[in-house]
Amino acid sequence: MDTALWINSLLPVKIINTVSLLLAAGMFSHTLPRRDHFALRVILCSLAGVLLSAAIPILNDNVVYVSSVLLFSYIAALLLVHVCHKAGWPMVCFAGAAAFAVDHIASMLDSIFALSFPDQLNYQAIGAMTGPVLINYIVCRLLVYALADYLLVSRNKDLDMENVGLAPAFVFMIVSLGINLYLNLIYSHLVPDKTFWMSFFAYLMNILISMLLLFCQYAMVRENSMRAQLRVESLLREQAKAHYRISKENIEAINIKCHDLKHQLLAVKDAIAPQEYNEIMEMINSYGAEIQTDNEVLDVVFQEKNFQCRKLGIQFTCIIDGTALAFMGTTDLYVLFGNLLDNAIEAVSKLPDGEVKNIQVSVRRDRGFVIITTENSYTGDLVWSGGRLITSKSDTHNHGFGIRSIERIVHKYGGRYSISTEDQIFTMNIVFPVNQ
Repeated sequence: MDTALWINSLLPVKIINTVSLLLAAGMFSHTLPRRDHFALRVILCSLAGVLLSAAIPILNDNVVYVSSVLLFSYIAALLLVHVCHKAGWPMVCFAGAAAFAVDHIASMLDSIFALSFPDQLNYQAIGAMTGPVLINYIVCRLLVYALADYLLVSRNKDLDMENVGLAPAFVFMIVSLGINLYLNLIYSHLVPDKTFWMSFFAYLMNILISMLLLFCQYAMVRENSMRAQLRVESLLREQAKAHYRISKENIEAINIKCHDLKHQLLAVKDAIAPQEYNEIMEMINSYGAEIQTDNEVLDVVFQEKNFQCRKLGIQFTCIIDGTALAFMGTTDLYVLFGNLLDNAIEAVSKLPDGEVKNIQVSVRRDRGFVIITTENSYTGDLVWSGGRLITSKSDTHNHGFGIRSIERIVHKYGGRYSISTEDQIFTMNIVFPVNQ
């Protein structure tokens, strides 16, 4: 058997290309949930990919054949994502297409430098993997991969890639393969005698097309994620409407019952010990105490949250000018304060026993603005991303809608908000222009 089919000058190229594709695939999948024994899976899958690439014989130096050998490296990259991560095939195809596009950009940048310095960096002209050729190869990939990680992966890690769907992700994978693998080959066959500038613009065109593919991929993911988010928020708003109606009816029923109990207790006052009478009356007053804000919606939401705070041992204080928020719709008002208070109650309830647990809320007018302020203590570290506060729960796809709902409502009415966390006191200030 002719060992020259496997061991020749192209062997280092095959191995290096496989390694770079595996690294690119790992970059686009490193934020995904990992399977058990992740490190071992990565090592075994990478070794298998490199050995598979090395085992493919080089029958000739035909450009089409040599480029097609890259398909095996690409398959190894797809298997790396699937075997090492808890990812569905849509995410596998998405990561594979993105990895191949980024690797192709790096390859074309490498080719541009080799074109500019053929005697030092052009592998085909030199016929060997020299130090400068290898350095050019590595530096170009490090540069492009770092930019891709910063501009694409890090800035979009909160997107739900599974929203892409298998069919669109598979189409992107095929298009990426077809364009990035064979576009340059078509050019090579159509233009046999290439000048420096013709090759330069061909490489540049490859880079631009790959960048366009990446842009389309992430644009589609963002659009699909936004649609899914809007569907969930719409459902939550409908649930909030129903919850408001139920809460309003319950609170009215509680107030009526407390009012009746007071009269019934007065009728039997002489038959009850004074201390026992006072304790029962105090309990009835605590549940029947109505919070008056001059805004029917706020009356409901504040009394509802006041019940919760009493049950959890949280001191709840509110100074509310309800008429200042008359410009807001019923559902928006209920969702805004419901989420603000739910977040505050959740944070305060995590405080250790013995610490003071209190929540303060105010709504006031001040120099042409309506200002909403909530204050509460908290423990632990807040989670931020891109300068924005996000949910501290690990499942970011199914949580964090309350925070986004607050932002959407604030922006809907032309408002602004700010957050302060001094001395473990979480303060949110929301400001609306008074001309609403």
